[in-house]
Amino acid sequence: MADNKEELGFDPSGVGIANGRYFGMPFPNDECPVVLVSVPWDATVSYSDGTSGGPEAMINASIQVDLYDEHLPSSPEFKIGTDETEIDMEQEGGRIKVYDYIKAINGEARTKACRIIDCLSEGKDLDKELRQMQEDVNQASAAVNYLTEQICAGYLRQGKIPGVVGGEHSVTFGAVKAAAESLPEGRKLGVLQFDAHADLRNAYEGFEHSHASIMFNILSKINNIGHLTQVGIRDFCFDEHDTIKREGRISAFTDSGIGEALAEGKTWKSICQEIVDTLPEDVYISFDIDGLDPSLCPNTGTPVPGGLGFQQAVYLLRMVASQRRIAGFDLCEVAPGENEWDANVGARLLHKMALFACFGGGDK
Repeated sequence: MADNKEELGFDPSGVGIANGRYFGMPFPNDECPVVLVSVPWDATVSYSDGTSGGPEAMINASIQVDLYDEHLPSSPEFKIGTDETEIDMEQEGGRIKVYDYIKAINGEARTKACRIIDCLSEGKDLDKELRQMQEDVNQASAAVNYLTEQICAGYLRQGKIPGVVGGEHSVTFGAVKAAAESLPEGRKLGVLQFDAHADLRNAYEGFEHSHASIMFNILSKINNIGHLTQVGIRDFCFDEHDTIKREGRISAFTDSGIGEALAEGKTWKSICQEIVDTLPEDVYISFDIDGLDPSLCPNTGTPVPGGLGFQQAVYLLRMVASQRRIAGFDLCEVAPGENEWDANVGARLLHKMALFACFGGGDK
């Protein structure tokens, strides 16, 4: 720890400053080994929306997070950046932050998606107008993923680790694509997925970039994916189960399987090592908050009974980071509720993910 907080330009033990940045950290992004990229998008959620408010809620909650990790004595000195990329908007005659642009188009896309979902849930076929709306949502989703990919690729070229903060789980696609394409020739990317759902459906509800299709899209549309390891899944259809069994690149540690292993005497440490052993050297961590016990995330879009405890997840994250190189990560599906509980849990998990991605779970 720096003897003088002036050396850091920030008091990590002081009162958190609400400056619109994660954890109130004021550092320029070029000084930060990890930069968090907010993506407030939840157009395709099929049950309960609100996750587009996750990034802002976690920024607000993050200033209450104590920044010390008992395994990382230098953790208070760790600098985390907040992306503020802008794009040109010729029609409006100026520039706008990507965050604000995505937030704006999300509202229109979500309205269209709701009409489509309502129609399908009534067992009706889409008419011409709704088919056009479906295409509009698909195009908007593709644009969001492209922007996310470009932003993450830029940070990777600078030698930084991008961390995407959703939003629904579909926003992971661009970040994973950027991470996979950043690897040297001959190396493949592993994806570690924390989730209640398998997310292996093809264009669920006709949305090509559905939150329920993210892992299908990663495996089928991104080159250089070596393996997908799923942890905590407990809600999936027969077709997804069949895909897990047939696809040689998937290892699924289901919630039921984990529970049985623990009940029969296996330690969490040994299960975590089995999980790590499935992954190649380079790993992208994709964390859907509903992978946790829903008491920790009651307002997430599709909560499911079961799931990991907070410390179980942190232990696994620390072990993965200590044995593998983290190429990028995301935290998705955090939805603010009437209080800040979901955001508090999300902000603390986000801090651990950023720390471990850089330090591997212990000071280097």
